[in-house]
Amino acid sequence: MSHTVTVTRTTTSTTSAIILNTGYVKSIPGLLKLAEVILGAIVLTLLIINREYLCTCWVYGHNTHIFFLSIITTFFIASLILLISCLLSISTGPIISKTNFEFIYHGTGFILLLVAAVYLLIETNNNNRYANNHFVIASILAFIMAAFYLLSSIWGYRSYRGP
Repeated sequence: MSHTVTVTRTTTSTTSAIILNTGYVKSIPGLLKLAEVILGAIVLTLLIINREYLCTCWVYGHNTHIFFLSIITTFFIASLILLISCLLSISTGPIISKTNFEFIYHGTGFILLLVAAVYLLIETNNNNRYANNHFVIASILAFIMAAFYLLSSIWGYRSYRGP
């Protein structure tokens, strides 16, 4: 009885350079995470530009703006950390997608971003004194972010459950 043996050689070299896994950004989960981070940065920029309105709302008890700011900041930072970790490690992206962390994280992000965007839009429309076009734009962008988080959650669930 004869057997066929195939020998594969892998050559590795060590270097001090940082290698980026740019292939992850070309995948659907990578593109969604990149879009989530970019939109989160834009929304945070809009809120920082209008920080005097945020302070006024805090003083007068309109905590919806602060809730929106905290949700956007939380999910922006967490998504940025996930994106960076997937870019800096070749194995991180496939390993995280095999767990249910992606599904739970993005599902929670979808729900909280949706609630925060709805509350901010309602609060902005009800209080014309604090109405600002930037808050309306921020809430609309948060709706788009929530849609991206929903797509990421669906993709994470499919990756976790397998084909």
